[in-house]
Amino acid sequence: MNHELFFFFQSILWGVFLLFFYDLLRIGRRLFPRQALLVSLEDLAYWSLAGIFLFGKMYQANEGNIRGYSIIAVILGMTFYSCTISGKFVSMSVRILEIPLKFLISVEKRLLFAVRHCKILVSKKLRTLWQGFVKKIGKLKRGLKIEKKSGDKAKKAE
Repeated sequence: MNHELFFFFQSILWGVFLLFFYDLLRIGRRLFPRQALLVSLEDLAYWSLAGIFLFGKMYQANEGNIRGYSIIAVILGMTFYSCTISGKFVSMSVRILEIPLKFLISVEKRLLFAVRHCKILVSKKLRTLWQGFVKKIGKLKRGLKIEKKSGDKAKKAE
């Protein structure tokens, strides 16, 4: 009897833990919104892994027997956590984590603005340098053509 009671409470805790980790996933979704397809794939992966975890824990803790009351206990744990802590935990965590996230986003925007501005200045400077280089090459080519022509006339005169 003691073992079954301990296993029952252990199953309640597993339900709480499963929903707690799902809440972490929900917090991530609120901070970084995703497309519906990606959310569905995340849910599929999470609940598949959760089912494998739960089956393994139940199998290990109850010596290979899976009891119906343990599944009920997991659902009770999830329901208890969902009705008491879950909503407040998610909303407060999102509020707390949004503060540094907004700061990091503003720093990123400022850095990107500076990088873009520097990129524009550098590209303008490189363009003027390139244009100057092209002009010098053009002058050198014209100078070489003039020397060749005058050199050709000198050779013909000889």
